[in-house]
Amino acid sequence: MRISLSPQQFRELLLSHHPDLPAFRNDVIIINNRRICAGCLLGYPAALITLVLLRLSGFESILLALLLAIVSQLRKFSGNVAVQHFGRIVAGVALGFGLGGAWWALLNDEWVALLLLAAGAGLYLFIRVWSVQRELEKEFRKRDEKRSE
Repeated sequence: MRISLSPQQFRELLLSHHPDLPAFRNDVIIINNRRICAGCLLGYPAALITLVLLRLSGFESILLALLLAIVSQLRKFSGNVAVQHFGRIVAGVALGFGLGGAWWALLNDEWVALLLLAAGAGLYLFIRVWSVQRELEKEFRKRDEKRSE
């Protein structure tokens, strides 16, 4: 099966890599009629600001990164958009702490710290993938129920 995208559809996909489905409406922010990923829009600037302003280093940075990453996922339990956006900013701060901690660990040959950070990042990725998969399954189940009616 071949999928073809127009240039406009491709730009939309780059700006918001979330499907245009009701379950993912809170994952995008619409600016000038363009869907933009809320996590990227809020998280990456927070990570950069955290990394530049705090000049993080040390094992504590890695521990804080892991703790904040877990806290950021609590947004999944809230239907409030402001809480979800705040969780995305917290995820960005966690990324900043993680990058600073990883840089410190690399420079100081702290391999145990790097392994801990990698394990935490892997767990975070697993949670994210599981969450998206669950949302897609719910969305497709709703679609199938409507078709069978």
